[in-house]
Amino acid sequence: MGIKEDINELADRLRRERDQLSVKIHLANMEVRDEWQDLEEKWEEFSSSSRRFYKEVEPAMSDIHAALSLLNDELKAGYKKIRDAL
Repeated sequence: MGIKEDINELADRLRRERDQLSVKIHLANMEVRDEWQDLEEKWEEFSSSSRRFYKEVEPAMSDIHAALSLLNDELKAGYKKIRDAL
């Protein structure tokens, strides 16, 4: 699983938990509501940061993939050469 999938899975789990709690929060006391508000601010920060991360990383992902594919091909060819020599 890649970084993007890991972050998406983490965000999905957090989003589901957040949605479940949001339904119950209107019944909570003031202390819990204050804590919820603090967490909502952190959620917004998380959401914003992950969107920025994808925008910044996405262009480099294809270059990284191409470089890793090239390295993979070179390693396979080198291993084949050694295997054939043995």
